Amino acid sequence: MKLGLVVNPWAGIGGPAGLKGSDGADCVQAALAASSLPQVQARLAAMFDALGEAAHRFSWYAADGAMGLSALQAAGLQASAVIPVASPSQAVDTRRASRILASMGIDLLLFAGGDGTARDVLDGLRDAGAIDSLPVLGLPAGVKMQSAVFANHPTAAAQLLRQLLQNGLAMHSEAEVMDLDEQALRRGQILPQLYGYLQLPLAPALTQGGKARHASGDHAQRLAIARSFAEGMDPRALYLVGPGSTTQALLEVLGVDGTLLGVDAVLGNGTLLARDATRLELEDLAAARDTALHLVLSPIGGQGMVLGRGNQQISSRLLRAAGKRGLHVLAPRDKLLSLHGGVLRIDSGDAQLDAEFNGYLPVMTGYREQTMWPVSV
Repeated sequence: MKLGLVVNPWAGIGGPAGLKGSDGADCVQAALAASSLPQVQARLAAMFDALGEAAHRFSWYAADGAMGLSALQAAGLQASAVIPVASPSQAVDTRRASRILASMGIDLLLFAGGDGTARDVLDGLRDAGAIDSLPVLGLPAGVKMQSAVFANHPTAAAQLLRQLLQNGLAMHSEAEVMDLDEQALRRGQILPQLYGYLQLPLAPALTQGGKARHASGDHAQRLAIARSFAEGMDPRALYLVGPGSTTQALLEVLGVDGTLLGVDAVLGNGTLLARDATRLELEDLAAARDTALHLVLSPIGGQGMVLGRGNQQISSRLLRAAGKRGLHVLAPRDKLLSLHGGVLRIDSGDAQLDAEFNGYLPVMTGYREQTMWPVSV
């Protein structure tokens, strides 16, 4: 089986810096200035590690250097064909590489990045006339990843590729490519746009689905959840409150001027320590305090992602420090019932740590109301 590989080398660099995305040279420079690093090579390494010996059974076609070939070489693999690209690479290189790879008779195009990368792949395949015929699979390595073209985890991408080796590519279906206006997102405005559809191998348990476009629960429901959680908060403990309307309700109950789309650090008594914080700021705060650490998160509607989509400021190091007892999931019941695959998912960047959360997590769904919900990497 022939696989094409295209990588966005800067994918995910804006996440740890709290920049809501990684699009554009200015964003990349701002992320680098904040000591943030791209996440994509680690994501690729995790996928190849999970794929193991099966990776050698594919014939790889790739863009050159950091756009694909370097990751293959790091995994001990060779490429049958290499597409020259500029260095440093730009969006136009992703479009061009996708178009050329599509003309080489590959069976599937694997790309690593986020929604912006998915848009560039879409444009490249449209130029090649292959948008309706060539299946793709996105390795999630960006910040937002609201599109429905991604595996839900690097290990899930590896599992799906192994299945394709065994069963072939008999079935695939249209999956939407969505993206958000990052400038608007940084102003607290959520403006999604549908750019088109790509063909995705049919594997619902291994792919993340698109983000639900409706608000889950009314404000009264979210406030009830928030009040219930606030009543049990330890005044001295550190709470990292992730993005979302339900977690925003908690900040409202606490009287904290936090952010809708960032991560805020507060004490249990309502003292705001950091607003829209970066990963380094959060890790420094956690290290400086000799108190319990709590992560307060709400899953993405439809996808069920608790960690790893839009909240990469919360690192695997912080997740490990909080542990299962320090991870708190808040969600209205109707949001849980509408999840793709019916499960919650965690994608912290540490596959071994993520697997430790398989099983069930308590989810607060109302005032003094809690349910156990399945978690699956």
